[in-house]
Amino acid sequence: MPDVEQPQPDRRAPTTLARFWRGRDIGIVYGAIVIVASLWIGLHSDAAVRKLVENVSTNLVNMRSTPLAVLAASAFVVSPLTQLLLVPVVVFVFGLVQRWLGRMALVAVWVFGHVGATLFVMAMEINALYRHIAHFSIVVKPDVGVSYGMAAAIALLCARVPQKWRLPYASACLGVTVGMFAIWPGFTSLGHLTAIVIGLGMAAAVHGGEVAALGTGTSVVSTKERRAPTLS
Repeated sequence: MPDVEQPQPDRRAPTTLARFWRGRDIGIVYGAIVIVASLWIGLHSDAAVRKLVENVSTNLVNMRSTPLAVLAASAFVVSPLTQLLLVPVVVFVFGLVQRWLGRMALVAVWVFGHVGATLFVMAMEINALYRHIAHFSIVVKPDVGVSYGMAAAIALLCARVPQKWRLPYASACLGVTVGMFAIWPGFTSLGHLTAIVIGLGMAAAVHGGEVAALGTGTSVVSTKERRAPTLS
């Protein structure tokens, strides 16, 4: 009796998922944690939500008592929940950076953007209080979210776009955040502008490293990473 050929399982779906996961795992895991943590907080009453968000916020009171804890926790919570719409953008942008420079570089950009912008905003708030140009309520004003790290990563990609587009790209990054600051003046908008400046500074450093590497015949990224699409 002739052998009956067994149908082969369709491996396209797992392959597609594996391809999507590869080079985006940091952003996907980060986004998943943000979604779960934020939704869990959102299930509580309004008063409880305000209290929970305040407890993980990088406001001046928390930064004085538990600075390291709130610097970390504040990056994993968004409020209000409409800011969860930023999570797909975070996954996309973080994926571009990770496939270009690797996991460690992405984490460094994320930390420098989030922590650097937060500390600068904190310094400006203290200065505003000292000069009596801000209300004392800012010491407990909530400041959480994914936007500082995301803004720094977006600005870093200035070093990834083609040379002729780098100045327009950097100008657009600065223009959007300056416009946001003009429309919604406040310390959060100042933090976004700071994160963009931090990201552009890191982009300049990466570009300088690439120029130096070309002179020695080496590269700042691996051969595998150089094959990754530029902005896809």
